[in-house]
Amino acid sequence: MRYSRIAEVLQEISQAPRSLKVNLAAGLLAEIASASNMLCPVVRLLLGELWPPWEGREMGIGPEALMTALAEVSDQDLPSLRERYSDMGMVAEAALGQKGQHSLFPGPLEALSVYERLRHISAMNGKESEQRKNALLRGLFLEATPLEGKYIARTALRNMQVGIGHKTMIAALSSSLHCDIKKIRRAYCLMPDLGSIASIAQSQKLGSIVIQPMVPIRFMAIRTGKIVIPGAFLPKYPGLRVQIHKIKKEVLIFTSQLRNITVVLNDVPRLLGKIESDFVVDADLIGFHDKNKGICSQAEMLRYINRRRLSRKSNIHPALLAYDLIALQGEDICSMPYQDRRKRLLSILGEPKAMPFQGISPAYEDVLMDKGAVDEFRSKAEIAGARALLERDLLAPYRPGEFTDREFIIRGAHKIGGKYSILEPVIEGFRLNASLGDADDLDRLEKICRA
Repeated sequence: MRYSRIAEVLQEISQAPRSLKVNLAAGLLAEIASASNMLCPVVRLLLGELWPPWEGREMGIGPEALMTALAEVSDQDLPSLRERYSDMGMVAEAALGQKGQHSLFPGPLEALSVYERLRHISAMNGKESEQRKNALLRGLFLEATPLEGKYIARTALRNMQVGIGHKTMIAALSSSLHCDIKKIRRAYCLMPDLGSIASIAQSQKLGSIVIQPMVPIRFMAIRTGKIVIPGAFLPKYPGLRVQIHKIKKEVLIFTSQLRNITVVLNDVPRLLGKIESDFVVDADLIGFHDKNKGICSQAEMLRYINRRRLSRKSNIHPALLAYDLIALQGEDICSMPYQDRRKRLLSILGEPKAMPFQGISPAYEDVLMDKGAVDEFRSKAEIAGARALLERDLLAPYRPGEFTDREFIIRGAHKIGGKYSILEPVIEGFRLNASLGDADDLDRLEKICRA
């Protein structure tokens, strides 16, 4: 398939109303439904996601790198174009309308070639990698039409701006491959990479997808809600939600955006590697201050995992609070009632540890039968540094990628400048005040925050 076809469809999707975006994407996918080697690359090019989020790759290209490559190809006044357009895709499109040089091998760009060259750019690092990346970008722009250049630039920056997300792509795959949309959604929750899901759906093997070691699943989403009695209540402290995969002595830790942060957590992975059992755990990453042993704020934990110099000594000591067990000894236990998963969690991690602690500890839990007891529990938790309570239904399963309808975050009032304010939902350090209809709404809000 020529890349021009993908660029044309992306342009059409960007201008189409929401109701038509699925049909446009499905139409393109139907054209290659019989090409086993093309479906994954095309899905990823449409989404602008050229690899699964947990791979830890980075394109390593910013607007300045694109400007440098375009300057070697175009006769246009690039600084003026950049002042005129806020989007580098539009800058590339305008710049390539007047090329100063042309490819030695003129011919249409193939989609697979664009996909492989961009992935190759992401794998480059070390000495002179910037020059090598520039050479590949320059080659792509030499061969590209203005419209193709627009979407090559946007893909390189991982900002497609066409309004096609995971929910739209799942519907498009269901339509083009004649698959049950519920099966695709389930598969995506267990392996959040729609390129791979597309290839598996094409082979009619969606039912074979299960929780895999070292591949993060989508987190179960929990709404803010009111107290429901009876229930199991656990304190929630400032921190970041993470997913822990431990197989033999290997440990990987992922954020709610499925980013691998294992390498930044100092001795925590080593301590987890000493635990005998293999498991997948839904947990919170919290931190303790070096001097006063107090709990770090969420903003401090964000700065901690994003710090550039990992060798520099930090006054924060990270630790993990485990809230749920997803898999044990390679077995998916999501369908088990919460109370049974909790028993298994305690069997491998032991009883909750007193704060501050090292490594990992189960979160403290209390099963309460009346609201007065919940209020008392919450007051004690707030004194200890908690910012909310997590209420769990003792009989509920773990539902990857979905909102639970029987479990809630119970948020209390906290003082700010002498006044009380209700805590709002927070996603990875961004405070949001919005109505979320489903997990896809949550995805869209996370993308807004990242942008």
